[in-house]
Amino acid sequence: MIKSDAVHTQKYCYYIELTGTEQPELLAALTASDKALGDWERVHSSKLPTWRLWTDANADTIRYTITHLIARSDLPQNDYWLFQYKGEDHGHPRMLHPQFHTR
Repeated sequence: MIKSDAVHTQKYCYYIELTGTEQPELLAALTASDKALGDWERVHSSKLPTWRLWTDANADTIRYTITHLIARSDLPQNDYWLFQYKGEDHGHPRMLHPQFHTR
């Protein structure tokens, strides 16, 4: 019998994609409170450095966290894309941070 339950039970999935030329390992820069937000996953199939965060936290909390995480990694503050999905439904993304750095 095939189990069709959702893999993640969190309310949201945030998709974080860096647009710059640097290839940081953001997961290494996570603090204990960052880790406590939810399940962090590196997306290895993506061309750009990309991560997923499965969490119940709201968009403002995630924006704040990602901004500070990127600042700790010495990357430009606006050098990323941030999308919010409702749970496992990746058909309707909500863009939370559309800017990208233009050097």
